[in-house]
Amino acid sequence: MVDALPVWKFFSVLGAHLIGALLLRRLLVNSLVRPLPVQRQSTRLLFLDFAVFVAAGLGVGVYHNVVWGFPVSSGLEITIGFATIGLFAALDLSLEWEYRIIKQAHFFEQGLPDAKAFFPQTRRFALLASGIIIFVTIVLLLLLVRDISWLKAQDQAALGLSILLRSVVLEVLFVMGVLLVLTMLLVFSYARNLNILFENQTNVLERVSQGRLDRKVPVVTNDEFAVIAGHTNAMIDRLVERERMVHGLELARQIQANLLPSASPFLPGVQIYGASIFCEETGGDFYDFIVRDGCEGAELVITVGDVTGHGVGAALLMASVRAYMKALLLQSLTLAEVMSRTSALIHSDVNSSGNFVTVFMLSFCPATRRAAWVGAGHDPAWFLPRDGGMTRILAGRDIPLGVDPDWSYTEFSEQLGSGLLFMGTDGVWEAGDEEKGMFGKERLLQIVRRNAQESPQDLSARIFEEVEAFTKGGRIEDDRTVVIARLA
Repeated sequence: MVDALPVWKFFSVLGAHLIGALLLRRLLVNSLVRPLPVQRQSTRLLFLDFAVFVAAGLGVGVYHNVVWGFPVSSGLEITIGFATIGLFAALDLSLEWEYRIIKQAHFFEQGLPDAKAFFPQTRRFALLASGIIIFVTIVLLLLLVRDISWLKAQDQAALGLSILLRSVVLEVLFVMGVLLVLTMLLVFSYARNLNILFENQTNVLERVSQGRLDRKVPVVTNDEFAVIAGHTNAMIDRLVERERMVHGLELARQIQANLLPSASPFLPGVQIYGASIFCEETGGDFYDFIVRDGCEGAELVITVGDVTGHGVGAALLMASVRAYMKALLLQSLTLAEVMSRTSALIHSDVNSSGNFVTVFMLSFCPATRRAAWVGAGHDPAWFLPRDGGMTRILAGRDIPLGVDPDWSYTEFSEQLGSGLLFMGTDGVWEAGDEEKGMFGKERLLQIVRRNAQESPQDLSARIFEEVEAFTKGGRIEDDRTVVIARLA
C-alpha cells in the first residue's frame, strides 16, 4: 500500500505531522521541562521527545489508515519506525541539552540533588543499551519479515535468486549501518558529557589540594556525579569554615599572647620572667606581674592562674579574670580582697558551666623583703634560698575562684631573703609518658635546683626542654606555664 502511494503525498503527510510535533514539542518544553531544576531537565526532555515522536508516528499511521485505507500493520510499521528514530533523536537531544547545561554550570546554584529524582548512571546506561538493542532488533525483524514477503512475491526465475538475496542483504546492511552510526554518535555524546563531568570534579579537587577553596563542583545532573559533587561542595564549605575558624583562633592566640607580659617590670632587686605553652591555639593558663605602690613602698605582684578546660572558652574566661584582677590590684586592695571580689564577679559567669579558676597571687616588696600570697586552689610556689638552704613551700588554703561568691580568702606573709621564686601550672609536672608516667614535681624541683644560677629566662627554657624530652615530643595534653623570679 505504501509503495502505491505517490512519494510527494507520503512525505507531505509525514512533514505535516513532524512540523506539528515540533510545534507541540516547543510548547511542552517551555511548560514541562524548563520550570524543572536543571538536574532533572535532560531526563524529562528524553521522555518528552520520545513521546512526541511516537505520537507523530501514530498520527501518520492513523491518517493513512483512515484516509488512504492502509492496513493496521502498515500503521504499526510506521509507528515503530518513528519510535526507533525518536529514540535516537530523543537521546541525542537529551544529551545535547545536558551538555549545554554542564557548559553553563557556573550560573546555577550548587547543592545536593533531590533524592526523589536520583537517576544513577548505571540505570541510565542500562536503559540506553536495552532500548537501542530492543528497537534495533524490532526494526531488523520487521525488515526481514517484509523482505521475505517481498521475495515470495517476486518471480525468482526471471530476476534470479542471487540478485534478490543481494538486494535483501544490501538493504539490511544499509539499515544496520545507519543504526550503527546513530549508536556511535550517541556513545560519543554520552562520553563527551561524562568527560566534562569528570573534568569539573577533578579540577575543583585539584584546586582544593592546592588550598584554593574559591570554586565548587557544578551540580547539574541527578546521578552519582551530582551526589559526589554535592558532598565535595559540602566538604569545601566545611573547609572554608574551618579556615575562618583557624584564622579566628590565630587572631585570638595573638590577642592572648599580647595579654601576657612581654618584658620584666623595672623594680630594683627583682628579675622575673614568665612563659606559657598552650595545648591548643588558645589556652586557659595565664600569668601576670605588675608593680604597684604598696604601704611600705613599691611592690611586685605576680599572678599565675589556670582555667579549667582549653580552647576559646577558657581563653575568654582567662581574659575576664585577668582584667578583673588587674583593675582591683590598681585600687591598692589587699591580695585577699582582690581574690574575694574577683571570685564574686566571675561566679555568675562560670556557675552554670561548672568551670572554675585556680590562682596563686604573690606580692613582694624589695624594701622590706616582705612577701604576701593567696592560694585559690592552686599549687603552692617554691622559694629556693640563694645560700642553698631548704626549699620553702608558699601554700594557700582557699578554694578556686568562682565556686562560692561569698568565700573570704586568706592572705599569708613572711620575710624572704635572696633566692629564686618558682610558680607554675600542673601542665608542667603532670606531663607524662606512657612508659615513664608523669614528669612529677620532684623531677621538676631537681631541675630548678640544679640550674638555679641561670637567668629566669634560661631556666624557663631549660624546664620546657626537659619536659619535652621526657614526653618524647608527644602531644601536649594541658597548658604549661612557669614564672620564675630572682630576688636579689
